[in-house]
Amino acid sequence: MPKTLKPKIKILDTNRKDNEEFMISLCHRNIPTKFQYWGNKETQNWLDVCKDPQYINWPLEIDLLSTNLSEIVKLVNPKVKNLVSLGIGNGEKDKMIMNAFLKNRPMRYFAIDVSLHMVKAGLKTLQEVPGEKTAYIGDFEHLEKLAPKIRKQTKSGNLISILGNTLGNLDQITTLNFIRRSMDKNDYLLFAVQILEKGKILDIGDILSAYNTKVLQKLSFGAIMRSGLKRTDGVIEIEFGRNKLYPQFNTIEYFFTFKKDKTIKYLNREINFKTGERILTYYSYKYDKKNMTFLLNNNGFEIVRYFFSPGQKYLLALAKLK
Repeated sequence: MPKTLKPKIKILDTNRKDNEEFMISLCHRNIPTKFQYWGNKETQNWLDVCKDPQYINWPLEIDLLSTNLSEIVKLVNPKVKNLVSLGIGNGEKDKMIMNAFLKNRPMRYFAIDVSLHMVKAGLKTLQEVPGEKTAYIGDFEHLEKLAPKIRKQTKSGNLISILGNTLGNLDQITTLNFIRRSMDKNDYLLFAVQILEKGKILDIGDILSAYNTKVLQKLSFGAIMRSGLKRTDGVIEIEFGRNKLYPQFNTIEYFFTFKKDKTIKYLNREINFKTGERILTYYSYKYDKKNMTFLLNNNGFEIVRYFFSPGQKYLLALAKLK
């Protein structure tokens, strides 16, 4: 059994770069979801979501992993000995994956995450897992350069994971494209997303109520609080429907709508908001089996195996390059 080594943390993106991007997103009234996990308070908001009994995605995914990891290990080529995680979260799911693979082969752990605070929380969970651990602080797009280096330095294939419906919180075409470019024929992609049975909205009320919780509202508002905005400046509104950019998918969207005119200053720049203006603070795509399969195939992936939760409300998928 390999020794438990002290993890390495490498900073790829500076705080100034992230702050400038955040300022621009405020001006555009559209906050990238990565900023909901950015700082210390935002990290704690997400950790609180994971513990909330009303957050139905967490137990569904944990059960899927627990039930199917032994089969996933068998399906992944023995030459794959690196787990490259996009978004460490609280570390629980990555710990499950590492422990499952370590029963079969030696493994190294790599994570890419925008939040240093999240990485520290996740690595604390993973501290008893044997082997090398390295975390990179920066955008997921760094994967495109990092993955080939990891593969070359370790002389092993990569299992790239993006769990927790994280794919649904990003531009899926852009994300799948840079993941594809980071892979070779011996690598695998493991991801998890929330789905709608047979592509039909069975109960919109259930979906809205699952997302209309205090902890998720706090998460959705958390990032823009650093700009000086207060909850009393507006109201949080949640909408569900066809996405304007990708109408084949449904989307949950959180908006902050101003109740009054408001001027804020961020990085010495004034940003003015008028009554009734909205900031998109968070979104999450929802899929069905048909459009997920099309999305994968159309972006250069072939499906190795789908694993569904009871009732087909959540999907864990293993894929590789065509």
